[in-house]
Amino acid sequence: MLFLALLAPLLQLAAAAPATDVAVAGRTHLLGKRSDGTGVHLVNCDRFGGEGTILPASSYVVFCPVDSDCKHVPNSDNSCTMSSNFLFTWEGAAQACTFPTGVRFAWFIDSDAQSKPNFQHIGDGGNQFRAYAGFKDDQHTMFNQGSRSCHSIYYFI
Repeated sequence: MLFLALLAPLLQLAAAAPATDVAVAGRTHLLGKRSDGTGVHLVNCDRFGGEGTILPASSYVVFCPVDSDCKHVPNSDNSCTMSSNFLFTWEGAAQACTFPTGVRFAWFIDSDAQSKPNFQHIGDGGNQFRAYAGFKDDQHTMFNQGSRSCHSIYYFI
């Protein structure tokens, strides 16, 4: 039953998926123009806390009300913890996370997404408000938690 609950929103997204990849050299600026300005990032945080300190790895789904200004620690309403002791596997299965606000974001990422070039279309996602196209990110540092870095692995716009 859970599988069907996750699958239904993803089937509705099929019509919203781009027919071709829009992230080609010289045209990446088009990606930002395709959305309402919001974005969702799938984020992994390092194990290293600085000065030789090893912390558990963690993974989060981060909602960005203004995706172009999403370079800081998200407030608690805009962050959904997927794991706090290991790096979450984002690829290969229909998945979802419910934010503290009650908004549920569901997605599917191709199982071979990490082998694709950065900014390539790798899947789709959505919530009860709209559909999002998913892309492989360049693992840039989005924000820091103390002295450890958190990197955007995938993003949805």
